[in-house]
Amino acid sequence: MNNPHWLNKTRAIILFTLMLLTAFLIISWSSYEVARQSLNDEIEENTLPLTSDNVYSEIQQDLLKPIFISSLMAHDTFVRDWVLVDSERDPAAMIRYLSEIDRRFDTIFSFFISDKTRRYYDPKRVLETVSEQAEKDRWYFQIKATADDKPYVIDARPDPEDRTHLDIFVNHKVMDYQGNFIGITGIGLSVQKVKYLIEKYERRYNRTIYFVDKTGSVILHGAAFKRPLQIRLQPGLGPLATSILTVPGGSYQYDYQGRKVLLNTRLIPEFDWYLMVEQSEHPLERVLFMTLLKNLGIGAGVSALFLLLLWLTIGGYQRRLESMATTDKLTGIMNRQSFEYRFQRLRGQKMAENGPLSMAIIDIDHFKQINDRYGHGAGDRVIQHIARLIQNALRRSDFVCRWGGDEFLVLLGGCNGDDALRRMETLARDIAQSEVITERAVIKATVSCGVAAYRQMENLDALIDRADIALYQAKQAGRNQAEKRD
Repeated sequence: MNNPHWLNKTRAIILFTLMLLTAFLIISWSSYEVARQSLNDEIEENTLPLTSDNVYSEIQQDLLKPIFISSLMAHDTFVRDWVLVDSERDPAAMIRYLSEIDRRFDTIFSFFISDKTRRYYDPKRVLETVSEQAEKDRWYFQIKATADDKPYVIDARPDPEDRTHLDIFVNHKVMDYQGNFIGITGIGLSVQKVKYLIEKYERRYNRTIYFVDKTGSVILHGAAFKRPLQIRLQPGLGPLATSILTVPGGSYQYDYQGRKVLLNTRLIPEFDWYLMVEQSEHPLERVLFMTLLKNLGIGAGVSALFLLLLWLTIGGYQRRLESMATTDKLTGIMNRQSFEYRFQRLRGQKMAENGPLSMAIIDIDHFKQINDRYGHGAGDRVIQHIARLIQNALRRSDFVCRWGGDEFLVLLGGCNGDDALRRMETLARDIAQSEVITERAVIKATVSCGVAAYRQMENLDALIDRADIALYQAKQAGRNQAEKRD
């Protein structure tokens, strides 16, 4: 049969455990989320924009240099005079000029196209002439038709010497001294070189860096870039494409493959491209998460230790309370309430088994005289002494309680009336032969016993009444003996 006090304690401990762990989890998770959000805000508001600024500054050094060179060539008096004054009579002079540009500025190659003759010059030779009917030359006529306030155009097209390679070209209009269009000059850049620059930035800043044009097409990217080459088709980023491509720059967030990506964009007006700088996870995020796990582990350990101490403490207090509620303070044996509960259980057991059960009342003879002669302290010592002798005489199936001031009740399981009488007679003799030694005297005490065998369906009061009658008979017969009541 379950102990209801133990069950209540267990439920209380479990409930308190759940409350404590839930509170600790909520506090730890909230702290983690606050720290993570602060980190994301720092990335979004400071780190990514700063990276964009740094990358942009380096782009000005690495990628804007060709714009400067092409502008220098377009305004060079040699180029103008060679077209207008010399009428392109000496192609070798232009080839030498372009070779000197490549040597001086360490460019991959430079070129010039004359609008008058439609000849295409590079440092090696006159390649060919451009034609409006040729698809590969359409770029020239498109740039020629652009507005005068746009002196250069940057585009990507196949290398004229190796059509399998894609290059970036800075195409600058050349105007005569009256502002009339006379040709296009410029610099060609290897896409591989630009990709190397992007990968250099990615390694340095631990970010994903790429460029898109105003249509959303990815123009340049590093080797690790594996997404579609159109941002409108990229999961998560697609819905933001219109917002990104209609403003000069900004900060955004989107989810990609279960990860939150922070994005900072910036328009590079010289190229008419957008610089895209992304970061999906800050190195400190893993540190924060590991710290959260450590905190949860420490919290669980501390909680377990605390709850163990609480369990032991509550158990100790509960045992003390149970002892106070169920035992006699003076003797340490059962009190009346506990004895009644024990009787009900033992009676039910004996009824089921149809076994014998007996009750004995033990009363100390002339106890008032002991108190009056030796004092109440000595009287308490006598009560404790007799209680100890009764306990020593009991079996595991027997129970004793202090019923009144100097009265004891003994419940004898598996014992009929005659057996109970014999045991009480033996107990009375043992008590009479014992002594209680106090500071003032050696006290010898005797007891009288009344025994009654349990009758079927009899309650405790009826059984005690019959045993009490037997006790009265024992006292009438001269005390220091046991009597039985049938």
